[in-house]
Amino acid sequence: MIEILILYIIYKREKTIYSIRKDIFEIFGAYTKPSIGTIYPALKRLLAAKAVSLNERISDGGKKSSYYLITKTGIEYFKKLFFSSQSENPTLFYNQLQTRLGTMSLLSIDERKQFVFETLKRIEMYKFEIENKLNDEFIDLDYYQRQMMEKSLKDLNDLSDFVKQLKVDHAG
Repeated sequence: MIEILILYIIYKREKTIYSIRKDIFEIFGAYTKPSIGTIYPALKRLLAAKAVSLNERISDGGKKSSYYLITKTGIEYFKKLFFSSQSENPTLFYNQLQTRLGTMSLLSIDERKQFVFETLKRIEMYKFEIENKLNDEFIDLDYYQRQMMEKSLKDLNDLSDFVKQLKVDHAG
């Protein structure tokens, strides 16, 4: 998911690794705070995939700076990553969903509609699984397990409502 964030950040303007990290913190810091040690290898993967280009410049003071910029290939690579299969693990799905929702303005309206449709299907699947466990008389849930499942079900209902209310035809 870090590659999606990087491509989103450098979509409009080239940036150094430090400004990429700063922008990720400012925009997405409520749910992710990657280190330079995470961002740098992701940039290397993006360079290898030709999704980003690298411009190196020497400042007036003689310091070399590297600037990263998304390429035309990078836009398609962003979409490939964005639509890559969503995790079967509900916790990972939720974390990945935050990244995807936060960057979906780079998609076309039809792509956004497709993503919302697929996301709502996945949420319904998770809700169905939890409801089945809560109603299965052969699963011996203790008080705390039942409370956590009911909380998860409420969270999924809230998430479903939130996704349904998104304006996918908004300019971004």
